[in-house]
Amino acid sequence: MAHPQTTLDTASTDEALRSVRVLADAHRLTAASGEVDHILNGILDCVARLVDYDSAAVYVLGSSGRHVRHYWWRDESGAVPCHDGLDRVLDEGRPVARAIDTGEPVVLDETGDPPEGGPCRTGLVVPLVGFHTVLGAVHLHSRRPNAWDARAVEMLRLLGAVVAGTIERSRMQEEVRVKRRIDAEMLVARDVMQDLIPRGVPDLEGFDIAGVNEASFEVGGDYYEFIPLPDDRWGVVVADVAGKGIAAALQVSAIRASMYALVGRELAIRAVMRHANRFFYDSVDAGRYVTLFYAVLDVPTRQMIYVNAGHQPPLLVRADGAVEKLWSGGVPIGMFESPQYFEGGARLRRGDLLALYTDGIVESSNAHDEEFGDERLAQTMHEARAESAQVICQRVMEAVRRFSFGTEDDRTLLVLKAT
Repeated sequence: MAHPQTTLDTASTDEALRSVRVLADAHRLTAASGEVDHILNGILDCVARLVDYDSAAVYVLGSSGRHVRHYWWRDESGAVPCHDGLDRVLDEGRPVARAIDTGEPVVLDETGDPPEGGPCRTGLVVPLVGFHTVLGAVHLHSRRPNAWDARAVEMLRLLGAVVAGTIERSRMQEEVRVKRRIDAEMLVARDVMQDLIPRGVPDLEGFDIAGVNEASFEVGGDYYEFIPLPDDRWGVVVADVAGKGIAAALQVSAIRASMYALVGRELAIRAVMRHANRFFYDSVDAGRYVTLFYAVLDVPTRQMIYVNAGHQPPLLVRADGAVEKLWSGGVPIGMFESPQYFEGGARLRRGDLLALYTDGIVESSNAHDEEFGDERLAQTMHEARAESAQVICQRVMEAVRRFSFGTEDDRTLLVLKAT
């Protein structure tokens, strides 16, 4: 016959081992499934193995801590997720709100408040206290008075800490998955943009040409292009797509493809722009647009015909320091269904400099919120007029970096020097 003390010690040991197994299982929930709903269902299983209850709910807060993001309810009929009308449990004075605010268990004898209503003699709310903050709470209900003693409350509190760690790991895993997905998308976008941006510039008789493109993020929406045309002419495109990342890269790819197709049909410049606008307008979401400058340069005569579709006006810095802006054109591509575009013209003479650029150059601002502006751009170019186009590009970009209070936008600059 077993000694009573031995029987008691054996029972205590069995209970302790059972508690340890439950805590270990709770710790493994994240490894078994990264899905929060599966984790919450597993939490209710763990609670049921520690204490008896008639119904239970588990709440997980959103990252702001001001609303309930996940919720599971369980009673005799089973466990179900619920996503509506939950934030009322966070109202001031409610049991769940009190436990979350204080980080301490809340015991409710004879006055339980189950979310779904029904008779309740005892309620218990145990906060899920994480490393930095309270992540949620477990709310138990029982028809029995004084259903849980101090030891049960302490075990549930310990379980709550383990569960909070599980939820934190789940959140970190989700953040890692999101980051990996974004990184993969950015890699695709970067590859697309690297294929779109020219690796060099054409060697045109009577011109010295250089270009530079710097993205403020890993992938930007600026692009430039030189398109060979018959009769010793070249199409020159500079564009700025609204947005960043994979969406901007794909839109740049789309506008580039349409420009190539239209230019190859030998249409008038304003007709090219009308068709490009209609293609972009029909192909992208409302509110998407691209500013674009397109010119056809006749190399032997140095005559240029252009359309400026809402883009920063290129600066023609004459050899004597006079500055002309190439404004003629119309609205950005894709902004309206059927806009009108108008052509402009300019002729470059020996010693003239033409700068085509995006807003990241002239709209870069300093600590006093002053913009670099086209006057500084023209002045920098004029001061470096004796240098090569490549050196002029470098001088401008260095001046913009020195002036700017951090990198604010993509920066693209093309310099054509008539020699």
